[in-house]
Amino acid sequence: MEQAFVKLAQVQDYKRRLDASAHEWLARLERFEFENIPGVGTGELPFPSPIVVVAGPNGVGKTTLLRAVWAAADPTLAHDDPSTALKLSSGRGVLTYVEGSLTKTSTVNFTQGVVQTEEEGEHAGLTTDVVHLDSSDETKRQQLSFCAFQEVDDLINGIGSRTLDGKALEEINYISRRDYREVKVYEIEADGSSPLPFFEVSYGNERYDSRTMGAGEVALFFLWWSIDRAAANTVLLIEEPETHLSPASQEALSHYILKVAVEKRLNVILTSHSHKIINSFSENQLVFLFRDASVVKTRVGLPPPALLRTIGIDLHVDTVVLVEDQLAEVFLRLMLERVRPTLSRRIEINIRNGHGDITSLLKKINGQFSKVKVVGCYDGDMRGSVPLEVQKFSTFLPGDRALEVSLREIVTQEPGSLATATGSADVEAILFGLQGAENHDWYSNLCSQLGLSSSQLFPMLFGIWMQKQGNSEAAQATIDGLSALTG
Repeated sequence: MEQAFVKLAQVQDYKRRLDASAHEWLARLERFEFENIPGVGTGELPFPSPIVVVAGPNGVGKTTLLRAVWAAADPTLAHDDPSTALKLSSGRGVLTYVEGSLTKTSTVNFTQGVVQTEEEGEHAGLTTDVVHLDSSDETKRQQLSFCAFQEVDDLINGIGSRTLDGKALEEINYISRRDYREVKVYEIEADGSSPLPFFEVSYGNERYDSRTMGAGEVALFFLWWSIDRAAANTVLLIEEPETHLSPASQEALSHYILKVAVEKRLNVILTSHSHKIINSFSENQLVFLFRDASVVKTRVGLPPPALLRTIGIDLHVDTVVLVEDQLAEVFLRLMLERVRPTLSRRIEINIRNGHGDITSLLKKINGQFSKVKVVGCYDGDMRGSVPLEVQKFSTFLPGDRALEVSLREIVTQEPGSLATATGSADVEAILFGLQGAENHDWYSNLCSQLGLSSSQLFPMLFGIWMQKQGNSEAAQATIDGLSALTG
C-alpha cells in the first residue's frame, strides 16, 4: 500500500512555505466581525493564516460563524442555502479581506433569513471563487440521489468519465489509507445545482461504485474531488471534515489540504473538534472558540489545557527536561505555565546534580528514544560551554549567568520587591545579615529567616524576576527554544 504521498518532512516544509509566502496570496481573509448573531452574539473571528482551523466543542457556534463568513464572502450562494438562512435570522457581519493590494470589506445584514448586502454589484462579496463544503450533508444527498438507480448505466448514460491518473490515485490512496487499483469519476448534473461526483472503483478483486460505498468513502471521495477541482485563489469553507472519516484519514486529509493550499494559494477555513486535524496544523493556524455567558470568544493558538479537554484532547507527557537544580525546575515550570501551558502538560522536569550530570546523561541517551524526548535545559552561564554532541538536545534558561546569581542580585538591589511579595518588614535586615554567604547557603538561610519553604519562596522570586524589563521576552525566547526541541 502506497502511503508516502506526503512525508512528515514535506508537511513541515509546506508549513514553512505557507508562513513565508502568505503575504503573496492574491486574496487573503483578515477577519470577520459579527454583531448580534443568534447563538454567537457579538465578537471577532481573526484569520491569522491562509489556513485556519476553527475549533471548539459542539454547540459553541462553529457552524453558525462559518455560515456567516460564507454569507459575507458569497452572499448569493449562502442566501440560497435553507439551513444557513435558518441559522442567520438576524445580526450583521463584516468580512475584511485583501484582493491584490487593496483592503476591502463585505458587509451583510441578516433579517429573517434573508442575506442583505450593503455593498452593491461587483463589490458584494469576493471576486474569487468561494466554495462551501459540508461532507456530512453531501454524503446523504449523494447516496439518496444515486441509490434511486438500480442500474449504473441509467445513472451515467451519456456522461463521460475521468480515470484518475497516477498522481490523483496516489492522493486518494494516501487519504483513504487504502490501495485502489483504479478510480473513475463521473460528474453528474443534479437539478440545476452543482454537479455530483459519482465514483466507480476497483479495490482488490472488487468493483463497486458510490451507491454501495460506506459513508466514510463517499465523504472522503467528495472532499478530495472538491479540493482537487478548486481553482487557484479559491476560498474553501469546510465544515467538520472529520465526519465519517477514520483518525488516520483525518490526519492524511489535513496534510493534503495543506499541500494543495500552498500550491494553489487557497484560503481555507475548517471547523473541527478532531485532535488529528488540530494537531496537523501549526499553532498560529488554530482559532479556538469558547463561551463567556451567551457570547462566543476566540483564542488564537493552542488554548489552555482546560479548553482542550472540552473537545476530548488530554495532553500526555512526551518530553523529559533535565535541569541543574530545584530553582531551575521551579523557574522553568512557571515560565511554561505563563507562556505555553499546553507544552507544560507535555513535559516532566527532572532535577540533576548540576550541568555535568545533564551532559553525562544526554551523552548516554543520545536521542535514542522515539516516543519520549530527553533534552537538557542548562543555566544561562553554560552558553558556549555545552559539548557539541549534546547541543542538538539542549537549550538554556534566560540570561548569560547562573539563575541563582541573577536572582540574588535583583533581590539585593531591590529589597522592597521581596518585602512586598512576602509581607515581611525585616527583608532589608535579613539581606544585610546574609552578606558574603555562598549562594546555596544564602538561599536556604533566606527561606529560614523568612519562615518560608523553597517551594514557597521561589515562585515569589519568579514574580519579581518577570517584572524586570525584558525578562518577559527572555522567558518567551526560552520556551520557544524548548518548544523547537520537543517538536
